[in-house]
Amino acid sequence: MNEQEYQQMIKRCLRCSICKWIPQLQIKSQKYATICPSIDMFNFHAYSGGGRIIIALALEMGRLKPSQDLMDIVYKCTECGGCAVSCKFLNTLEPLEIIVKLREKLVSMGYGPMPKQKQYIKSIKSNNNPYNEPHENRLDWLPNDIKIDPNAKTIYFVGCTSSYRRNEIAIATARALNAANYPFKILTENEFCCGSPILRTGDKNSFIDQVNKNIDIIENEGIETVVFSCAGCFDTFKVDYPLEREYNFKILHSTELFNKLLDTGQLNLTKEIPLKVTYHDPCHLGRNSEPYEEWDGDVLQMIPLVSINMPEKPKRCGKFGIYDSPRNLLNKIPGLNFIEMERIKEYSYCCGAGGGVKSAFPEFAIKTAINRIEEAEDTGAEIITSACPFCSTNLNDGIVEKGSNLKFYDISELLLMAIESSSKSIKEKSMEVT
Repeated sequence: MNEQEYQQMIKRCLRCSICKWIPQLQIKSQKYATICPSIDMFNFHAYSGGGRIIIALALEMGRLKPSQDLMDIVYKCTECGGCAVSCKFLNTLEPLEIIVKLREKLVSMGYGPMPKQKQYIKSIKSNNNPYNEPHENRLDWLPNDIKIDPNAKTIYFVGCTSSYRRNEIAIATARALNAANYPFKILTENEFCCGSPILRTGDKNSFIDQVNKNIDIIENEGIETVVFSCAGCFDTFKVDYPLEREYNFKILHSTELFNKLLDTGQLNLTKEIPLKVTYHDPCHLGRNSEPYEEWDGDVLQMIPLVSINMPEKPKRCGKFGIYDSPRNLLNKIPGLNFIEMERIKEYSYCCGAGGGVKSAFPEFAIKTAINRIEEAEDTGAEIITSACPFCSTNLNDGIVEKGSNLKFYDISELLLMAIESSSKSIKEKSMEVT
């Protein structure tokens, strides 16, 4: 979003509060009718998408000054994008883009991001990851049995969280690729943070540094395809990188690739998984991974607060995110009983970890995860699965905090179980405390 678009859009909010709810026709119960974790937690309009648009306007008009209280409100947002999807049913605003731009403005003014977020940005610059782990330990997750093809034209971009915190996702993904005899390699010492944690908190200049560094490395390697098991890395490469710099390689989420390998017979699922499973749509894999469509038009103001786009601007409603490939995978696993939650796909509820919230406001992140865990429990499922290491971490934390009987597995782990595990070991795994 450029400055002109920002200035125009912050004046067009109708104060309708539709950004707090999933669209009415999609509501299945009052219990699960909301879309905004921040409103659910703090319950003041300022914490909604529309509320933050008002804050942005008030700052531009000089009616507000940056303060710690203001920073608290602006950064207590997971940037899940739910408000932006809901807004499109009445208006054409982009609340998420406004919030991102507002954070960028605050950082440029010398305010923000929050202290914990500054720490992980510093770590990314010095260690190439947000966890303050030594860069030379990035491949410690890699077992000896996994085969890497140094001549492959495909890389598996593991990402920081799977490399340092959720090793099981990286291992399951790599082993499943090996099971399909699909050649891939890893960037080893040249894999760096995608920059998503930096971008989401408003440090745009540092993010652009990561974009250029990563694209240079991948293109210099002659890579044709980049595969991601991390929804955050995938979304950042797919949607955010092209806004700063074009690249000439193809990107795929691992669930997309695994579906292709199953459809062509390169990968076979032979073991039954006798479990009831529900699926959580990661915000970065779902609605936020929908690419932007180019638009070259004008905004015409008809009456105060009412404007129209000429020609009509394509609405980014989240419906073209990655929804089918993870569901198709689950439906292809023998014996697995797949059950949906109420809020799914572009109307899915956030796990609570995004936008820098997990580091800066961990209590908010956990309480949001508990809301999602309760929704999963209400399906009668035994397992909640997802396709994002960040969701994995926060939903696991929510399970522990709530004392839930649910177990969490990444979708790559369930896939690997269906490839190589015996029925007995599946049952044993389902009894483990994740």
